[in-house]
Amino acid sequence: MDSDSSTSGEKGGKQSVKNQSSKFLKYSGLATQMLGTILLFTWGGYKLDEYQQNEVPVWTLVLSLTSIAGSLYMLIRSFSKS
Repeated sequence: MDSDSSTSGEKGGKQSVKNQSSKFLKYSGLATQMLGTILLFTWGGYKLDEYQQNEVPVWTLVLSLTSIAGSLYMLIRSFSKS
């Protein structure tokens, strides 16, 4: 009986480690996607402001805030699916 319980304990432990690794990869990928989106939109806004020679960085502000809102929306949506 002891060998059966140790075998089932090992399986449960391996599944737990795989589950934790899976969650870590999911959320680190989501964080990378959020960072990339925010940086890309902010850089795009900066280039638009540079091209239009704006004194006030309107496009940088608008696109960076839009990307933050979009990233938070995607984050909340992914949490509700889990």
